[in-house]
Amino acid sequence: MRYASIFMLIFAGAIFLYALLLALTKDINLIMRHHTANITNKRDYAVKFAKILVFVSIAPALSGIIGLLTDSAFFMVIALIAGLIIFIKLGIKYSKI
Repeated sequence: MRYASIFMLIFAGAIFLYALLLALTKDINLIMRHHTANITNKRDYAVKFAKILVFVSIAPALSGIIGLLTDSAFFMVIALIAGLIIFIKLGIKYSKI
């Protein structure tokens, strides 16, 4: 179970790095086209999208830490699912999309 925890931490880090790159460059071309349908202010949208991704990256990081501490797949999955639901809602609330 340690490998799954380490993978979750690496995955969370990758999402966080992508969000950081997106926020620093403010480049809308780094986001897939179907997520950027009718956008007026592209630079602002890129920053808001990056904020949501930072919140989303917390869920797999939390799941990976719980997996390392408890060595239980059940708690890892529960933390991932609950974390995704909670942190996506928080990300949308704080980025005001």
